[in-house]
Amino acid sequence: MKENHHFPIPKEGGPVDFETLVQSHLTSAFRVAFLIIHDYHLAQDAVQEALWEAYQSLYRYDKRRGTSFRAWFIKIVTHRALNMVRRKKNTEEYMDSIDPGQNPLESILQKEKEQQIWRAIQMMTLKHRSVVILYYYEEFSIAEIAKILGVFEGTVKSRLHKARKLIAEKIQVNKETQVFTEMGVNMHD
Repeated sequence: MKENHHFPIPKEGGPVDFETLVQSHLTSAFRVAFLIIHDYHLAQDAVQEALWEAYQSLYRYDKRRGTSFRAWFIKIVTHRALNMVRRKKNTEEYMDSIDPGQNPLESILQKEKEQQIWRAIQMMTLKHRSVVILYYYEEFSIAEIAKILGVFEGTVKSRLHKARKLIAEKIQVNKETQVFTEMGVNMHD
């Protein structure tokens, strides 16, 4: 029989069981973990560890501190995922499916650009990769990311600026390489 745990989270409806509290955040939690770790099974492990940690420390969550439950929980997930990455060396490439609504050429070109961006993100240090994922993929605010990572807002802004610069540099290098390759192909035709 399933055990039901209730916690006194300040909400209109009174106490909420843990499963109900985290259920709506699980997809986002897994996405954050996967984007940081690049491994499906390790991302699942990170989310499981985060769930256990959140369950055990839910009494420490205080809505009055101005942090949403989502931000508090994703902070735990982020830290578990970062710990997993520190233990893991090899990464896999993250790929989304092609949008069937686009025409095939646009879809392929868009996919190539996304892959270039994703490769650039993968090559970043964890501190830069984390802010990119939390900001662009999970749409947390600068203030929320600062709380999640335990750094100043200025640090988050600086890391985002550096990450954008790294992505732009990587895409520029890819474009230059492509031009030289095309020139070489054209010269031999």
